[in-house]
Amino acid sequence: MASLIEVVDYYAQPGVRERVREYCGAGFGGAPTCVYLSAISSPAEARRGWAAAPRFPPDALDHLLASGADVARSMWDREHLIFHLDLDYLNVDYPGEPFLHPADTFLKLEPTLQATRRVLHDAGVHTLTLMTGRGYHFTGRIPIEDAVVDRLAGLAPATPGWWPVDARAPEWLKRPMEERLARAFTGLGLVNEFFGQQIVGRVASVSPIPVVFNGTVVGSGVSGRECVSIDLSAAGDPLDVRHLRVAFGAYQRHRFRDDIYGLRTATRVPPLAALPRHGDSTWRRLAEGRDLASAARLAPLTRARLPLASLGLDRAIDEYLESALAPIHRAFYERPPLEPAARHALIARLDPGALPPCVAASLERPNDLLLQPAHLQHVTRYFLGAGWHPRTIAELVLSRYDADFGWGDRWRRLDARTRAEFDVRVFAALVASGLDGALDFNCRSAQEKDLCPASACPHDLRVDRDRLLKVVHS
Repeated sequence: MASLIEVVDYYAQPGVRERVREYCGAGFGGAPTCVYLSAISSPAEARRGWAAAPRFPPDALDHLLASGADVARSMWDREHLIFHLDLDYLNVDYPGEPFLHPADTFLKLEPTLQATRRVLHDAGVHTLTLMTGRGYHFTGRIPIEDAVVDRLAGLAPATPGWWPVDARAPEWLKRPMEERLARAFTGLGLVNEFFGQQIVGRVASVSPIPVVFNGTVVGSGVSGRECVSIDLSAAGDPLDVRHLRVAFGAYQRHRFRDDIYGLRTATRVPPLAALPRHGDSTWRRLAEGRDLASAARLAPLTRARLPLASLGLDRAIDEYLESALAPIHRAFYERPPLEPAARHALIARLDPGALPPCVAASLERPNDLLLQPAHLQHVTRYFLGAGWHPRTIAELVLSRYDADFGWGDRWRRLDARTRAEFDVRVFAALVASGLDGALDFNCRSAQEKDLCPASACPHDLRVDRDRLLKVVHS
């Protein structure tokens, strides 16, 4: 109860409320431009996750703050296309590390932070850097009427299957989404993947821990299975379902999820605030504090309005089109999608007994194995080595999403094709570009990453790794 009172008192500060409103798109006394807000107020809601968090109209912001909730704004905006990159520290074995040992955690993140800043700076993309409980958000805005939105829309291979969004919209939300915006969001996902590959290329040799995409579990290291995750996963979902934690919002995830982070973390680490970084060093920010009292003092002295990213993204599109990644993407989408009968024939033709058990398990138990990035990467690597086209692998994954594996309403809220194609495309492109040398595509690493079903297995994944590399270099 004490922490709730503390959060409510913090949100009562006028400077804090003004900064939150700025991040939601409000300026000069106007209304927020985000289409909706989401909020989590209790451990029960936190256990259901942000994807299931209730939505509220933007004019409910004051009420949500007064309730002491963790608040997020929609990526869908009435006036802008939102640019967003996300870095997180993840540790499967010691998930409480970012909260119990923040200095150690952010030291490990520092090389990736600096690489991300350099990549975005070199492209001229201006973003607001937000320090969260486990990492950083880099966010900017592109006015919908800007010509760069049309350029991004032109990158999309097709209108995404999740558009239009009317059936998923709350009853109070009557605003339709333009097809142009849906296509631009898809194109932005391709450019974000280009940025992500540049970041990995810069930092892979200097980061003290592995750098992965989308929270892919890694093998054991000195301090458990820890990594830096560059999260591009928004591009695998409909624009209307994704949202961002607000600047100066309370960060209470560690307190709400003692089942993940442990009772010690939940009770000893106070609520934090997601704070903008305007040139200050990591060490200064940690020293001055991320607690709510420190954030309340900082709020009147800083701004939280998202900067314009348009000019830099226009230049980044040119660089993407001239890069090695663009033809990899074109080759992916040049292969037409399969009709349902042909798609399901892919799985029918496979002999599970001829597959490595770690690959067969993912296909036999896709809910939830084929929702986990490490399993998707494993399946993608194996079938690439077997000579499959990346989009055919995506069709195989989609055939599992199409089948009855107790998905509930998942594929009514999300889009199965978008998800399957995004995940396989990203992992296949890492291999094709040489950034994924498949060093951990072996049985020992598969065991460490909990991919191995621990059956009596004569298979040696090193054979598949050699086959994969031969295909890549042929």
